[in-house]
Amino acid sequence: MDVRLLGPVEVTVGDHCIPLGPPQRRAVLAALSIDADRPVPLRTLIERVWDDPPDRATDSLYAHIARLRQALTATGISIERRNGGYALDVDPERVDAYRFRRLVKQAQQRARDDYTRTRLLAEAMELWRGAPLTGIPGEWAARMRYGIEQQFVGAIVTWAQAHLRLGRPDIVVTELTPLVPRYPLAEPLASMLMRGLCALGRGAEAVALYARLRGYLADHLGIEPGPELRTLHLTILRAGTDPPIRSAGRPGLRYAEVIG
Repeated sequence: MDVRLLGPVEVTVGDHCIPLGPPQRRAVLAALSIDADRPVPLRTLIERVWDDPPDRATDSLYAHIARLRQALTATGISIERRNGGYALDVDPERVDAYRFRRLVKQAQQRARDDYTRTRLLAEAMELWRGAPLTGIPGEWAARMRYGIEQQFVGAIVTWAQAHLRLGRPDIVVTELTPLVPRYPLAEPLASMLMRGLCALGRGAEAVALYARLRGYLADHLGIEPGPELRTLHLTILRAGTDPPIRSAGRPGLRYAEVIG
């Protein structure tokens, strides 16, 4: 049994997805799941589910909780009344967002070697199914979605850095090429992809990527890329964009300062 928030809000038992009802009911489940096995005050639940609570919000909340209890009967999950609020009685390890945060935190410990770091982060990334809380309306869901996505981007950057240090730029380029366009404002992602491209002798593609990012920022925000990305861009230009001579399994020597 798993509670899944990293994508559409779902409860699964094996390969079976439990019917949860309309978005507002799934919002109630998400509001409880994010604090799995901890009581959430009634007022907090209402504020998470409704931006502008209706007059009978408490009655509506009670109705959603009653129906969720029925839906979850066969899952081993229950919703309990605790300390004036409600708690989702489930092991937090069964909630994908909790496992994701734990794995990322473990991977980012300084004592970790890069092999262990990439393994932990790959496990975390496998939990990702799309935008967190997909289909859940409201400001609270939007804030949670943004915060978790920032954690996701940070995890990918750490994963990419570790793979580059291990001499695996091909893996970095394969994984980041489809992700960078989805997160055009995440400059560290673009930086990792540019470094990976350079390590593979594809400096011209790295320069083109920078140009696209610069155009996007100028058109949408009226700003230039940050100093780190500008410095990386200049380093690539000074090194030249022709494919460097490389030995098997190692980054091109002309790009050593770029990926270092």
